[in-house]
Amino acid sequence: MITLVLDTNIWIYLTKEIFHELWTKLKEEKEKEGYTVLVNDIILLEWERNKAKTISNLADSIKTEYQSAKNLAKFLTGDAKNKFEESIANYKDEAKRIQMATERVEEVEQFMRNCKLIEVTEAQKLFIANLAMKKEPPFQNNKNNFNDALIFRNICEATEDAFPFAHDLIYVSNNPDDLIDKQTKEVHVSLTEGLKPINVKNVTELGEALKLAPELIEDFDEWLEDQLDQQAQYEYDIARGK
Repeated sequence: MITLVLDTNIWIYLTKEIFHELWTKLKEEKEKEGYTVLVNDIILLEWERNKAKTISNLADSIKTEYQSAKNLAKFLTGDAKNKFEESIANYKDEAKRIQMATERVEEVEQFMRNCKLIEVTEAQKLFIANLAMKKEPPFQNNKNNFNDALIFRNICEATEDAFPFAHDLIYVSNNPDDLIDKQTKEVHVSLTEGLKPINVKNVTELGEALKLAPELIEDFDEWLEDQLDQQAQYEYDIARGK
């Protein structure tokens, strides 16, 4: 099973109509238990802080789509034009646009709150705060990466012993570069100090993450086969008295 973590901005993107296909795919796969989707209290806190603005922006987007549809109606005539204008009439009223935007945002939020919740610990907050005070990566450029770093530390620590999730955790963020060492192209080692090695795949688009899933499952099967071979060799060596 693939484990996904989406940062707050990705959740906000999923409220937009342009990402409806991805939103539908994510819901379907979760219902089929093809994915485990994790959220933590920091992601929910950021979501709540941006909720009103998300609804407002979505309502404005619906208004823009309505204006575009009205312009398209100019190229129609007769019954076709009347039926088309009737079909888009609900988008004319601002209150209805806000209602539609609110319902869509609440739909995404309900999905989020039904995902597996991981709570950030005080120890994790202290760990990231110490990195920030020492200006260690990813704080070496004085950027405010505290929440992003805390989210990443939290999900890594929460999944390091969660077999088999440690092998196929995908983190979807639109700004992963803030956490990546430009030399190694990997997450700054300071963020995972003291944790067991975790194979985390960082991507910027949910669509890429969903396409990666079958590939990672195949990798996991190979990894599991290798682990079984090693265990068999270990038992054979014991039997020979090694």
